[in-house]
Amino acid sequence: MRKKILIGILSVILFVTLSQTVLAVSWLPLVPCGMTNDNPDTPQDERKPCNRCDLFRLAKNIIDFVLIVIMPATAFLFFIYAGFLILSSAGNPGRVSQGRTIFFNTAIGVAIISASWLITNTIIRSVAADNVAPEWWKFECRVTTAGPSAPVPPVPAPILCSQPAQLAASNNEPYPRKNAPELDSLISCIQSKLPGQNLGSQYTFDNSFELCNYTRGQKTCTSSCSHAVNSCHYGGRTGGQGALAVDFGNELIGANIIQAAVACGTPSGKARCENAAGANVGCAPGSGATHVHVSAASCDAN
Repeated sequence: MRKKILIGILSVILFVTLSQTVLAVSWLPLVPCGMTNDNPDTPQDERKPCNRCDLFRLAKNIIDFVLIVIMPATAFLFFIYAGFLILSSAGNPGRVSQGRTIFFNTAIGVAIISASWLITNTIIRSVAADNVAPEWWKFECRVTTAGPSAPVPPVPAPILCSQPAQLAASNNEPYPRKNAPELDSLISCIQSKLPGQNLGSQYTFDNSFELCNYTRGQKTCTSSCSHAVNSCHYGGRTGGQGALAVDFGNELIGANIIQAAVACGTPSGKARCENAAGANVGCAPGSGATHVHVSAASCDAN
């Protein structure tokens, strides 16, 4: 009777122990992905599609399951069986010896498995960095995924270089090219101040690159432009009535032209002798000047 009671008590203990062990395992189910339902006790979502990290998680889950569930439960069953053999031996030395052998071998197996973990833990804690050693047994794997691609900017409508009128309208330039009324008045005034003098050739808008007059000097439709972007020859940055600058070709009387331009209302800084690159070089002989540049007073550039 006592044997039956003892076996019953041990069976209850075994059932309760195994139940608590299984409930304590928060990483079940073993397969960490592709499931119908999610386990709220785990940090990952088991419903997500599987990736290569989940293969390693599966291997770790199997190892943990063997060490935490299978090994203790199996050892417990062997201990129960060994105790049963000893208690039910009825003085039979063979059954007692068999029970003791099973008990001893099971204890040795549990000790070896536990000792291997303790030895590994001791070595890693001794040599690993502090931020790694305390939780070396935890598994962490990240799958690098490409972030959301940047929105592709809309492709601008092609500028119709074959339609200069539309090109000019898009840049607030007059079509066809022309001088602003202010510039025509300035040229007439300078000519009146220098009667009978040869002012040389006069260039206002861009004669070499026609389309540059409609892009304010931007090389949208041509490989080059004669003047800088937003030059007064193109109306400056904001002018919309035409060219606001003139180049006189006779730099030999540059000082006279500048004096006349200032007298006609041009600020002194907007009338100067320039070289072929458009740099201010002065009007003295040998300075390299090739023309006299004069801008209207309202131009917001050079």
